[in-house]
This record gives sequence, structure tokens and C-alpha cells, in this order.
Amino acid sequence: MRSLLTPFLIAVPLSAQTVQYEVSVASASAHLLHVAAEFPTRGQETLYVSLPAWSPGAYEIQNYARYLRHFGAKSSSGQALFWDRFDKDTWRVPTGKSDRVTIAFDYLADTIDLSIARLVDDFGQFLGTNLFLYEEGQLDRPAEVRFALPAGWQVTTALKGSGSGPYTAADYHELADAESFIGKYSLDSIRVDGRSIRIAVWPAEAYSPAVARNMRTDLEKIAKTENTLFGGPPYDNYTVFFNVIHEPVNFGGGLEHSAAQFDILPAGAFADAAGNLGSFMVPLLSHEYFHVFNVKRIRPSDMWPYDYHGEQYTPLLWWSEGVTDYYADLTNIRSGLWTAEQFLSNVAADMRQVESTPEPWSEEDGSVATWINEVFVNSSQLYYPKGALTGLLLDVSIRDATDDRHGLDDVMRALYTRFYQQRKGFRTADLLALLREFGMLDADRFYQQYINGREPLPYETVLTKAGIAVHRQTASAPFLGVNAQPGPGPERKLVVQDVVAGSSADAAGVKSGDVLMKVGDVEARTDEDWGAKFRRRYRGQAGAPITITVQRDQATVTLNTQVRERGATTFEVTLAPTPTPKQAKIWRGVSSGSTGS
Repeated sequence: MRSLLTPFLIAVPLSAQTVQYEVSVASASAHLLHVAAEFPTRGQETLYVSLPAWSPGAYEIQNYARYLRHFGAKSSSGQALFWDRFDKDTWRVPTGKSDRVTIAFDYLADTIDLSIARLVDDFGQFLGTNLFLYEEGQLDRPAEVRFALPAGWQVTTALKGSGSGPYTAADYHELADAESFIGKYSLDSIRVDGRSIRIAVWPAEAYSPAVARNMRTDLEKIAKTENTLFGGPPYDNYTVFFNVIHEPVNFGGGLEHSAAQFDILPAGAFADAAGNLGSFMVPLLSHEYFHVFNVKRIRPSDMWPYDYHGEQYTPLLWWSEGVTDYYADLTNIRSGLWTAEQFLSNVAADMRQVESTPEPWSEEDGSVATWINEVFVNSSQLYYPKGALTGLLLDVSIRDATDDRHGLDDVMRALYTRFYQQRKGFRTADLLALLREFGMLDADRFYQQYINGREPLPYETVLTKAGIAVHRQTASAPFLGVNAQPGPGPERKLVVQDVVAGSSADAAGVKSGDVLMKVGDVEARTDEDWGAKFRRRYRGQAGAPITITVQRDQATVTLNTQVRERGATTFEVTLAPTPTPKQAKIWRGVSSGSTGS
């Protein structure tokens, strides 16, 4: 083998196999990016190039090929080449015996989304899966990326390099995973554990000095805590890419990458005028940073390697996403960003969300169904809170069985060293074996009942072992059914993001984008918990007439509806006032990451 390989490397140097890309702006006003990609084709009669149908971490088919226009191909001498479509995201180009073929196209970047490109007047954002074609069967090829941008625009990308390029990727997987900002935005950095963490925020004015101070402090605590669990950071540089949206948007969240995260939040959820971060900011940053380890490195075998053509089903997203949520919550309490009360309040909120589903469902089924975003029982999202609760239950169970000598931290570290560092994915059987190894002898029974099965999670029986008391109460409560977030500007009016079907707001005709002013005689205000005030005021009045006042298209509109109620189970989760020594030790282990003390 050695004698055959050496002459091949000499005959075809690595530089000759590198795919060259250039990204430029075709028209910012028309939201068009321009991409040129040059592929080595020596000895090939036909070149097959594809664009991914989805982005790892965002488990939905996006078919990025639908955004392409003005597609064309040329030989190394500049001659136009014939091409046609081979399938929905693959193009076929006869090479004409050219040693290199250049593919060029415009890409429509007009969508606010975590995995889709966007271009506005002075700013652009994209993910590698959006713009970078790959040659079929050649995912191991290295890549170089250059930028040709308007004067005054900067580039920040997860790829290695600087300036206008070249930026490099060792293979297509690294290239596809690269988030990038181009244009005018704020760029800051901190150093944690000897590595740089950059903070890129658009628009630049959103990153005020007060926001910068708070974000830098919180990120440092998050990164230090999560790095410690695994023995240090696995990257050379990390980047937090952030879009703060000042127009109506009905979502907020983040998407993880190997050395980056890309987050989108409405302006009101990002920070207030004084620079205080929104309540979702710390959980979001913690969750996406933990994905550096769990998902981007500790990965189900079903997704090792990635297949960019279509769905890759795995029953383990409850672990990849839900248990990541648990570790984000642990990070927040272990780093001092949350109190014990905040942690337990979040546990109670997860319980309410899980128990409010209209029918039982399993975490494994939800993991598989995520690709279709179910409308009725949205288990494709509920594996986040249910997976987080499962992580807590597993952690307490292991610590109880071993007198706190082991915990879920040991399982997570073993997945990292025995699977990721051995360059392979893990299976459910591997996970169960590790749970048993670290002391949870009934792991298989627990799995069959609560993870693969649909039995209600055993909150009370397990959590009491850590001195955590769970109190549940079921009662009817008024159901308005709006998700309203503070909008931009000093008034910070509540802008409706979405409306729940079957609610009072739905029956009234409230629409996304409406500014919510008043519900009955309760003013919708950002400086108080007006929702709780509404529920108290109209509890027990199902069927009574009520008005909802909104601003729509600069006009004040009064909508008529009725009070509607629905049954809801509420939870209160607290620490026992007088725990036993073992209960206290287990809680201390969970909340601090310690064992054996």
C-alpha cells in the first residue's frame, strides 16, 4: 500500500485537488449573493455537483437548491459548458475534457432563519450548506474560500484565515459547517482557557457597552464551566454570531456548529435599553455552547458521517438536544448565573410543557418525527424539555445508586473519549451500557418505560432522592393564546409573534404583527406580568364576552371574543427544607458537578 500511495500523492498534489470558491455580492438590494466554484476535473468526462438539502443541527429539509438562479458552467479556457439537472439538488456538467470546471450562480438570500442565508443593504450572513456546492463522492477534498466585497465590508467566518482570504477547510464537512458574517457589524472577543471567543453582533448598535459587558461576563462563565467538564475546549477559535431582529419575527433560537453558534432573537428578547440581557439569553448561549461537545462531537452513529441529500433519522435526538438542554441548565447553576430557585423553576416549567401535551408520546418517536414538524402533537420540539427532565432523572438515579460516586457527567465524558475521540458515533445500546457501567443497573427498564415507552416520567419518586420536592396541581385557567414579545423602540410595545389555534385570541382574529394593547380591562405592559394579571382577573369566567385591543397598520382595532379556559397542570419544584445527608450530598453533586463528597 505504501508504494502505491506515495507516487499518487506526488503525481496529484493536494493543491490540485482543492476546490476554490469565491463569494461576492451580486445585488444587495435584490438580496443576491454570487458564488463561483472551481472544481478539479482532470480525467473526468462528467462532473456531478450538489448543494445540501439540509444543515446538520437543523433537522428539516430546506432544499437550498431552490434559491439558485443564473446557474452556469465554464471550462478552464472560459468556454461555456452544457449542463442539466440530475436530481433536485444535483447538476450534471460534461467537462469537455477540461482539467478544471467553474460553476457560477446567484443565490437569493432574503430569509430570516437559522440555516438560510440573508443579505440586506450593508450586511450578509450565510452557512456553508447554503452556498458551497460539493462534488459527488468527493467530500474529503480540501477547500479555499475568497471574498470580493464592497469597500468597508469585513468578513468573520468559522473557517481558518483572515481578510478577504483565502480561508481554508480541510474537507467539505468543515466547509458546510462554517457560519459567516460579511458587511458591517460589531466584532468583539474574549479569551477563555487560552482560546479566543469572538462575538459578532448585527446590527452593530445592538452591542452597546452595557450589553458587551454582560455578554462577555456570561460567556466566560459558560465556557469555563462547560470546558471543565471535558478537560478543555476542543477548538482553536470559537465565534458567537448573533442577529438582533428589529422587525416582527415569530421565533428565536440558535444553531450549533463545531466552532461557532448562530443565534437569532427579537430585539426585545436580546436586551433592554439598560443593556440587561433577556431571560432567554443565558439558556440560549449555554445550550448552543454545550453543542460544541454534545452533537458536533458526541454524535449518534446514524449521523456519522453526514449525508447532505436527505433525512438522517436517529432515535437519539432526545439525548443530543434534550440532555444538552439539561446541561445548559446545569451550567447556569454551576457557574453562578442561576440560583437554585431559578434552576428548579425551570424544571417546573419543563414539567408543565411536557404534561400539557394532548396525548402520550415517546422521546424516541419525537426524535424521528422532528423532520416533519408535527402539527397536532409537536413531539419534534417537546423532546427538548422531556429530554432535559430525563437527563435530570438519570443523573439523580446514578448518584443515588452509587452514593454520589458517579453521575451523568461520567457518562458524558465517556461518550466523548470512547466515541468522539475514537472517531465514531454512539448507539442507544452504547448509551445504556454506559449508564449501567456507572451504576444505573435498571437503565434498560427505565429506557423501555420512559424513553422508548410512553409512561409518565417518575418525577416524584426519583427527584426526592436528591431532596427535590415536586408538587403538582391541575386547574382550569383563562387561555388567551398569544405569544407577544417586546418590539423595538423606547416604548417596547408588545408585538404578537404567533397565535394558538382554538384560543380566545384566535377566535377574535388576532394576527401576527399586531401590537397588543389591552385584553378586557387589563393593559398589556412590558413592565409587569400582565399575563398573570389577566388570568387572575378572568379566572372562572369561561364564555363571558371580552374584547382584545390591538394596533394594526397604524390603526386601533377592537376585536370581540369570549373568555376561553383550558385545564392546566402546574408544578412547584423546591428543595426539601430538611434533607437527609444523602439527599443533600446528591443535590450538591448535581448542582456543583462534584462526586464522592
